[in-house]
Amino acid sequence: MAQPTLDASVAIPTDNEGGTPRYKVHWYRGTIFQILVVGGVFFCAPGMYNALSSLGAGGLATPWYANATAAAGYVFMAVLCIIGGVIVSKIGVKPALFIASSGDIVYSGSLYLNSKNGTQWFLMLGSIYSGCTDGLMYAVEGPIITSYPENDRRGRMLGLWVFMRNAAPVIGGAIIFGLNSSLDSSGGVSLKTYLTIIGIMCAGPFIALLLSHPSKVQRKDGLKIAFRQMGWKQTMAEWFKVVSSPNILLLCPLFFTSWFYGSYIGTLQTQYFDVRTRALCAFVIPWGDIAGGFMIGYFLDNKRMSIKQRARWSFVLLMVLNLALWVWTAFVTKQLEEQQPVIDWTSPLFGKTFSLFILFDLATMATQTSLYWIISHMSDDFIVLSYMTGTLRGVECAGQAVAYGIKSSNTTNWLSIGLNIGLIVLSLPFAWLVIRKIGVSDFAEIAFDASSESSAADEKSVTDSEKM
Repeated sequence: MAQPTLDASVAIPTDNEGGTPRYKVHWYRGTIFQILVVGGVFFCAPGMYNALSSLGAGGLATPWYANATAAAGYVFMAVLCIIGGVIVSKIGVKPALFIASSGDIVYSGSLYLNSKNGTQWFLMLGSIYSGCTDGLMYAVEGPIITSYPENDRRGRMLGLWVFMRNAAPVIGGAIIFGLNSSLDSSGGVSLKTYLTIIGIMCAGPFIALLLSHPSKVQRKDGLKIAFRQMGWKQTMAEWFKVVSSPNILLLCPLFFTSWFYGSYIGTLQTQYFDVRTRALCAFVIPWGDIAGGFMIGYFLDNKRMSIKQRARWSFVLLMVLNLALWVWTAFVTKQLEEQQPVIDWTSPLFGKTFSLFILFDLATMATQTSLYWIISHMSDDFIVLSYMTGTLRGVECAGQAVAYGIKSSNTTNWLSIGLNIGLIVLSLPFAWLVIRKIGVSDFAEIAFDASSESSAADEKSVTDSEKM
């Protein structure tokens, strides 16, 4: 098996101690272009699907069955995220990205048929298939965005990735807003919305083919992305050691709760916003994600503070912001339940609810970006990072599956609010035990050396001799 890892011992020749390469870094082999390719694939799918999700319930008239199918999709996504690193290592990075870009096309098609004909079985099937391919997507993009960029601009590269993945909801939201701005009543979006979004999604698999093989990627610091050779036995042993390591397990409660809010906020939009205001949300709210990604990215690259200080301050500030937003949500929810409005952008309640949704996206994307950054400082091994980022997204998806399962029926809103606050508070002491080690301690328990290559070679030699 071949899987890339940053190998500091394999360096591109340099002219000086500063690490300047002797030859020009070709733009299509550079790390920025690789991030743009991954971002471009995400722009098409699942980014464009996220534009539909910004409408609440995938743009359908009622949220309950859509939430049930989303819960099923997140279950499969969670499984594929966690084991996806193993799959990527066997089929390769580019084929994995190509396959991963197809699932949301099918799911959006199922939303179209459900909105047009009321077809529900295909909606469930599409959600499950999309969950599997999205899980593979997160398993392949995670190690690319954390291990490809040079160390001194990793935060900004994460910000660029956030921009690319959220440019889709912005552009898709503008399209959706233009197609639905005249619908000032509650219900589902127009059928043209789905057809337009599906057409854009179809470009994703072709963009995936532009990704360079990891061994051909050129970094400005002169480090070459290498491959470690391993057999199945070594692969599964390393995977289990990483996903069951104490530091990863301590971060899991925070992973679980990081996107738990989405089902509740989406349900609020469907229940109380009219169609054109939901379309406006699809256009504007992703700017909160973009702002959150860039703000935290530049903060995490700030060299005036040590890595330890950046890790600790970002964690404290983001957790305070998330808890404050849920207190605000409780006040807004009380008003909505008392008044039972249909909110248009001309309504008195529009400002406070709309700004709440934007700030939730800002805080959540900043939190996820910081989690990727934290993981990138636990290892620089591509294989290990694929397992860790896959676990991060897998546990996040498990949380989303539970959250959407709760909102698949008309449960009390206070259950969602209480669970979100409780889960954040519960995760804090466990996550802190890991955060305080960033920039201070090495994570030796998930470090693997090149001896795995010789072990794999020996294993292959034994196998070949047995066949002979």
